[in-house]
Amino acid sequence: SSCLVPVEDLIPIGEFSDRSGLSAKRLRTYAAEGLIVPAAVDPASGYRYYSPSQLRSAQLIDALRQAGMPLAEIRVLMCEPSLDQLDVWARQLERDSTLRQRALGLARDLLIEIEPPSTQQQSERHQEDSRMTTLQTAGRTEKGPVRENNEDVIVATDCLAMIADGMGGHPSGEVAANAVAGAVRAGFSGHSAEELTAAIRAANWAIWDRAAAHSELEGMGTTVCAVGLLEDGRLALASVGDTRAYLWRGGQLTQLTQDHSLTAQLIERGEIRVEDAPQHPHYGILTRALGVGPDVEIDATTLDIEEGDRLLLCSDGLVNELSLTEIASIMISDDKDLSSMAANLVNKAVDNGGRDNVSAVLAEIAT
Repeated sequence: SSCLVPVEDLIPIGEFSDRSGLSAKRLRTYAAEGLIVPAAVDPASGYRYYSPSQLRSAQLIDALRQAGMPLAEIRVLMCEPSLDQLDVWARQLERDSTLRQRALGLARDLLIEIEPPSTQQQSERHQEDSRMTTLQTAGRTEKGPVRENNEDVIVATDCLAMIADGMGGHPSGEVAANAVAGAVRAGFSGHSAEELTAAIRAANWAIWDRAAAHSELEGMGTTVCAVGLLEDGRLALASVGDTRAYLWRGGQLTQLTQDHSLTAQLIERGEIRVEDAPQHPHYGILTRALGVGPDVEIDATTLDIEEGDRLLLCSDGLVNELSLTEIASIMISDDKDLSSMAANLVNKAVDNGGRDNVSAVLAEIAT
């Protein structure tokens, strides 16, 4: 879960490097191994922040590394700190290696005996399911009058609705957003909700790995909110960051996702009011995003949809310009046409200032 760090205690990576004695490059290496992941990230710049409680952990990790301990073993030791563990883990590794090799040999033998369905059979089955129930979708994305380029990417197909809001600046944000869009489209077939989260998790690693290999992409990342149609007619919903999903039911708009941001944490803890969040100095600073570390926590659930329900996915560029009342008034007036509704939502947000890229995707079950 997200670390509840007092906003005033957040340490920029440069200061954290000075105080810990570790170079920024070494900190990024340890982050890549999942040993010390930033507590927060600025979506506009990709800049990382740490908490004071991570200083001792960073120094301990570095001391163990200099002593010659592999990073994988350090990760285990950090989870279960013990002086005796230094000796115990070395013996455990040898035992685990033997057991895993035996298990792998058994799995190899079993795999040979299993004949999976042919690609044609899988395709025919999916096509049959798709004919029964589909997802009617429509989307719109605009750069807006302030930003130089559009780092939002939308997907609107008959089985998937998604928005990814890239961060890190041009071209990094677009690269990250397109990476998760491509991964989810390729990895989600509708067989299970786990497919959706697995695709997002794979995209997170790909974004992180690519940024580590290309200095010009350092700091890139993206939010994501995706809805996929499952074979049983339910919807899988997954999100990371502050790209939101709303349910429109009976003339009421209900937020389905939780923002992963510092101000959202402050609201949850009762330290600020919802209406005061946009004026907070750390408004928009994310506590979760794809590409920040080698792994990511994903909020995921499944939804039972009733006739007449609609889902609205939107980037923060839309909700920062439109109140929920304004969004509801547009959805009521355009009750029949998803494309018109998406266009009107985005156009209204742009007219209200459009200080960020603005995106909206709408979806409803069609049988």
